[in-house]
Amino acid sequence: MSLNHTSSISGAPAAAHPSGIPHSPTVPGVPGAPLSFGERARQFHRRVFVDYWPYWAACLAAAVLNIVLLAYWGSAWGVTGELTRWGGHIVTALGIDAKSWPYFQEIGLEGSPLQRTSGYLTIGMLGGALVGALVSGNFRIRMPQQRRRLVQGFVGGLLSGFGARLAMGCNLGSFFSAIPQFSLHGWLFMLGLFPGTYLGVKLAVHPWVMGPATRRPAAGRRRAAPSTRWQPYAGAAVAAFIGLGAWKASLVEPAFGVLLLFGTGFGFIIQRGRICFTAAFREMWITRQGELARALALGMAVSTLGFAALISRGIGGNMQVASLGVLVGGILFGIGIVLAGGCESGWMYRSMEGYVQLWMAGLGTITGATLLAWAWHGLGLYDLLVAGWPAINLVDAWGWPGAIFGTLALLAAWYALVTWWESLPSRPASTPAHAPGPARKAPAFAGGAPQPAPRQRIP
Repeated sequence: MSLNHTSSISGAPAAAHPSGIPHSPTVPGVPGAPLSFGERARQFHRRVFVDYWPYWAACLAAAVLNIVLLAYWGSAWGVTGELTRWGGHIVTALGIDAKSWPYFQEIGLEGSPLQRTSGYLTIGMLGGALVGALVSGNFRIRMPQQRRRLVQGFVGGLLSGFGARLAMGCNLGSFFSAIPQFSLHGWLFMLGLFPGTYLGVKLAVHPWVMGPATRRPAAGRRRAAPSTRWQPYAGAAVAAFIGLGAWKASLVEPAFGVLLLFGTGFGFIIQRGRICFTAAFREMWITRQGELARALALGMAVSTLGFAALISRGIGGNMQVASLGVLVGGILFGIGIVLAGGCESGWMYRSMEGYVQLWMAGLGTITGATLLAWAWHGLGLYDLLVAGWPAINLVDAWGWPGAIFGTLALLAAWYALVTWWESLPSRPASTPAHAPGPARKAPAFAGGAPQPAPRQRIP
């Protein structure tokens, strides 16, 4: 499998003709012989279903799908609100009257996940990520060598879940979908991610968290990797099951089936493109690699234009309070996602690939979000960090031209900042024992999920 994130889907460029006109694709080893239909189909299958997508392609696909979702549903992509409700159902089953909590009275806790459109969207994301993992042969139960990583994943998830709901959304609802909807709280959340992920890295590499260095078993003692030949067939079966479920759900409520398919699309995209916002911010402090961050900026710029067209017609435009709680929540979220090894989209697709640490991160996320729902009034967090702050719509503040061009300019500034930061020379430093290696492998503290190879290391 190609390790080059850009070429893995686009393939090698066609050989150039002396005249400057590229040749048609040819059969490897047979110069001049054009590819047959079957060979082209196999090439397409590999690029879409086996090789990882380029970041820019995945982020653009997610942005376009988000625009279509807003047009259909009137709400953009987000998950932690529904995950908080799942936590509410769990504590209710344990005999606690969560419905009486003011937080759940505000966001609603009626019905079950199968009676809410947001429930189908979230379930679909997990299903789509599982399909992506199976069709690419990437599913395997992966237990971390150090069991402390399971605790670390849970604690990180707890912090990120708590922070996400304090900020009224995660990297999706309060960032990827919020900024293109011209809500100022999205920029506050992003501002919190920078110090949050920096602190998260500092904590994650601390000896108390890292633990003793572990050695991989000698090559001769390693177990042979299990066969993955069955996985594409299982992936097709899961996809068919989801399709059947969407049809059945649509008989109850058409939107249920449609939202299940939307969620499946998002889940497939994030798995194929390895869209984990943790890497976009964490790598600033480890490898200075900015490819994913630039792709996110590009995707959000596209969403900004699409959302503007819809919001100007009265569709969407979700505004949240731009409060101190959003900034604090962004910092807590940034710390948590680094410790957990994945953000909300990251732990969802990696858990479907079999990363046990990310299972714990998901459980921690639901726990943390539910804890925030109680602490909202139980500990007075609403009065302390949220009450009295306004929801600021940049369209109302700057007008349509100012909001659109201002948002695009800020995204372009982020793009340029990442590019500049990436180009800085690294300072001489010793490599930490668990720092990323030359292969597509994240550090042990990050859950061991595949990531692009680092280009340089900084202290």
